[in-house]
Amino acid sequence: MGTGPQPNDDSHAIEDRVAGLLVLLYGQPLARIARLTRAQITFTRARGQLLLGTTPLELPAPLDELVRQLLDHRHGHAAVGRTDDHPWVFPGGAPGQPISASRLRVRLASLGIHGRSGRNTALMDLAAKIPAVALARLLGIHINTAGAWAERAGGSQAAYAAQLSRRAFSKF
Repeated sequence: MGTGPQPNDDSHAIEDRVAGLLVLLYGQPLARIARLTRAQITFTRARGQLLLGTTPLELPAPLDELVRQLLDHRHGHAAVGRTDDHPWVFPGGAPGQPISASRLRVRLASLGIHGRSGRNTALMDLAAKIPAVALARLLGIHINTAGAWAERAGGSQAAYAAQLSRRAFSKF
């Protein structure tokens, strides 16, 4: 898998692995990752879902299990007033506050993950695979931003529709 968090590598903090994977898989900016709340994540027996936009993303294995473990063991880093009663997926040092984007940037950099380049790579990959409107709904980005990424990636809705059509016909 190269640089970045390995889902099954227990040598890194689970918070860092999950945050890194959200950058590398879904192109999420660090500020947005830092503000993720428990309410944005749901679990069914089958799999976990993450709500970034208007349409939930199904978390692939093993990310879904990492997120489940993270939520089961989440706590802040403050020594005084430490509490598990907060909405944040990534709690910060101050009681009741999320981790700062700058602190998250430092933590991920120690894993070789650089927010902007990781995010750009992920968005380019996603934009080449799915239509801009779907990208906007899944990731919670503006449709114009999603369209710009699709143009850069050379993806188009026509190509996506053709790919779905080929899949449908290959089943017969």
